[in-house]
Amino acid sequence: MIFVVIVLLAGTQYWFKERQNPNLVVSQSSSSTALGPTVPSVQPGTGQILVGSFSSFSSAAAITGTGSGMNPIVVKKGISLKKYSGPAVETILAALQLVPVQTSEASLLKLSAGQDALKVNTVVLLRNNDRAALFSWLESDDVKTLFSALKQALQEQFSPQVKDLIDETRTQENGPPLDYLSFTDPAISPEKVVFIRVRTRLYEFHIAAGQEDTINRLITELDK
Repeated sequence: MIFVVIVLLAGTQYWFKERQNPNLVVSQSSSSTALGPTVPSVQPGTGQILVGSFSSFSSAAAITGTGSGMNPIVVKKGISLKKYSGPAVETILAALQLVPVQTSEASLLKLSAGQDALKVNTVVLLRNNDRAALFSWLESDDVKTLFSALKQALQEQFSPQVKDLIDETRTQENGPPLDYLSFTDPAISPEKVVFIRVRTRLYEFHIAAGQEDTINRLITELDK
């Protein structure tokens, strides 16, 4: 008899608690959903990554004061940078204390550039008020083709006095490969002529006597 009374009392106590808290099971279920993982997805046709979950949505709504009609959080992909063409010429000249002066001298590069002649920059470089070199350069996506045409034209113009001719492609441990052409030919120029092709640029130097070290430092900086 005592056992029956205990069972009846336990059942009555359980029924009374359930009546006091009827939403207990529902609250636990909602809490479990709110703590679900964030799942990234890709928005069709946009290439953008959307990050959304119940928890992130609730946090964003709390910050912005918006409700279920707010836009999804968007994480944009990185924007590609323009392809690197080479260092800033003016900065390098200033660092080496080379002063560019406008000149009417026509470089071989400008004479052979054809329709790209307007893109050619030509100056005389002064160091301590002395001529260091005639300096000319061009930037073009077709620079390899232009350089090949220039070399072919020079081969046809070389005199029997040409010497110290070097035509090679050089590799660098910490830089891009470069095409190098140099020669001395009094029939073309009284100064040593050097051409450097690196990336999308082609440089030309007519180096004054005694200024080789200075211009070699310039070439080293431009080759990066």
